[in-house]
Amino acid sequence: MPDVCVIGGTRFVGKLLVRRLLADGHRVTVVNRGRTPDAFGDAVRRLRADVHSPGELTAAVSGERFDAVVHQVCYTPVAAAETCTAFADRAGKIVLTSSMEVYNADTFRWRPPAPPMSAFAREDELDAADYPCDTALPWADPAYLDANYGEGKRQAEAVLVNRAHVPVVLARVAHVLAAEDDFTGRFRFHVDRIRAGRPVVAHARPGRTSLALAGDVAGFLASAALSGVTGAVNVASPDPVGVHDVCRAVEAVTGRTARVVEKTDAAGDPDLSPFSCPADFGMATGRATALGHRFTPAAEWLPELARTVAERSGALGGR
Repeated sequence: MPDVCVIGGTRFVGKLLVRRLLADGHRVTVVNRGRTPDAFGDAVRRLRADVHSPGELTAAVSGERFDAVVHQVCYTPVAAAETCTAFADRAGKIVLTSSMEVYNADTFRWRPPAPPMSAFAREDELDAADYPCDTALPWADPAYLDANYGEGKRQAEAVLVNRAHVPVVLARVAHVLAAEDDFTGRFRFHVDRIRAGRPVVAHARPGRTSLALAGDVAGFLASAALSGVTGAVNVASPDPVGVHDVCRAVEAVTGRTARVVEKTDAAGDPDLSPFSCPADFGMATGRATALGHRFTPAAEWLPELARTVAERSGALGGR
């Protein structure tokens, strides 16, 4: 029976991942700070570590051996370097939950790869093995890390690919949505504003972006951990979505008209949609398809997501 270590795992996609692994009959060890209660009971083994505090992960997993490790909360090259040290060759594989933000050209500290990445980037347009990293940057400063999220993920990828003693999967995940446990509030943002008659601000002629259903992401991570997949894989629904698509889904279930206001100076506006982009920005999913992974098209799950979120927020009460 495979033994999978999940670093993180107490909320959102992490919870779904642990449930999926357990349902598939795997042993699961969860590593976290122990501050957030979970409902796994005796079904999982728990190790305690704050992976952002140097040395704690290494101490927590000393002497352990796992068939795979899925790291849900690795945001910096420092954390990635300790992951390589902590597990050395005592893991069959390391899966990093990375981000679509690694393709965001506006956040590169170094010159982006040439030629410029396409609007819907392929994995081979950003080779983590060739990307420079700097563990001396102030990654421990929360404000710095927040402002350099995409850069932190790029450098974490680079460290794992170049230093890990075992195969690595870089799961580059799109904006994740779900009806339950979505602490980001990104979809609820639109429901609340449309319900209240408030404007949803967008960039002028907003571009489309990539979304992913939380269950699809958890399913991919579980599969990638124990399959022959290696390298970078884009994890997203195959059909890109724009802010107008999201608003139309909410309009359809609430019967209320969205007031989308496009602005040339939208950046920084408190009513700016989290899914509005100045131009198309997302990911191609051809590699995942070739590997046999099917991600549910957004057109299939957005309507039900809109209905569920609207019901739970009370936005259907006046229909």
